[in-house]
Amino acid sequence: MNRDQKKVMRILALDLHPASFGYAVLENADLLDWGLRKWPVRDSISVKRKLRQLIDRWQPTHLLIREGAPRREYRAVKAAARQEKVAIRELGREAVREAFKTGKRLSRFDIAERVLDWYPVLTSRLPSRRKLGYGEPFQVRMFNAIATAIAFRRRLFPSGGGNVQNVTPQRGSLLSK
Repeated sequence: MNRDQKKVMRILALDLHPASFGYAVLENADLLDWGLRKWPVRDSISVKRKLRQLIDRWQPTHLLIREGAPRREYRAVKAAARQEKVAIRELGREAVREAFKTGKRLSRFDIAERVLDWYPVLTSRLPSRRKLGYGEPFQVRMFNAIATAIAFRRRLFPSGGGNVQNVTPQRGSLLSK
């Protein structure tokens, strides 16, 4: 492995839910891929299969999960990561909020809007704010995964290495199968 390859950090960030996950793949500060994956409820085999497809395709150095993920899905992801020999990390929701902090407490939608500052190509994917009594839009999961990856990089590189401003994504999928 040459010197340049050692500096590459490829992160696969996941926002897990019982029947889906949002994901983002970042290489250093470049957003390579993003999307959403669904499966039948309580089908851990589908979770592992969909995750292995992403791991095989992107060969991440780190698999990042937000704390508080559903246990069944977390165990399935952990097993797949162990089998593929990918380091797995967790990051709490407060750490994500801290990375995007301002004077007020930010909602998921506020954080999603801040993600657009770094990756404007995602503008068409930004969901409308949730109204009282309605469920959370599916696309929020993808923004949660991207925000988690940004927060992780900011923790590793607090002096600005996590700053991803003016970066143009190389490739992206609007809604993954």
